[in-house]
Amino acid sequence: MHSVLPLGILLAVVAGQALAADWIGAPLGVLERQDIAQLLKDQPLAAGANIRAIPLQKTDHSAQFLIQIRDREPLHYHADSDITVFILRGNGRIRIAERARPARVGDVIHIPRGVVHAYINEGPEIGVAFVVYSPAPGPNDRVLVEPPGK
Repeated sequence: MHSVLPLGILLAVVAGQALAADWIGAPLGVLERQDIAQLLKDQPLAAGANIRAIPLQKTDHSAQFLIQIRDREPLHYHADSDITVFILRGNGRIRIAERARPARVGDVIHIPRGVVHAYINEGPEIGVAFVVYSPAPGPNDRVLVEPPGK
């Protein structure tokens, strides 16, 4: 059941329908469908804010979020979780360790726990990604390597 969720999002993105995609999950044991564009409209990134994480579902084994990024993330790593990132909106670069590569709509990026990384938005629109954490992150999962704003 857990592998169906990312695959469904991946197929929608690859088909070029990321903005019309639904998130399908069972947060309380009941299958639920939510329109991603509506979730973003209902929970927009506030004016002046740089990053917003919208929690979708969390179990002992994984957690899924919609992440919005206006500018960039500070360099950081995850102490608890591997992450898989599905770029839904925006264009930019992903820095993983010492290398930076383009990150565009439809890209799927896997980052093992402990690997330093950051997304840099290079487009005019807010970047949006569907991110799967495995296992679900603890309260100290995100470890900054540099202070925000650098």
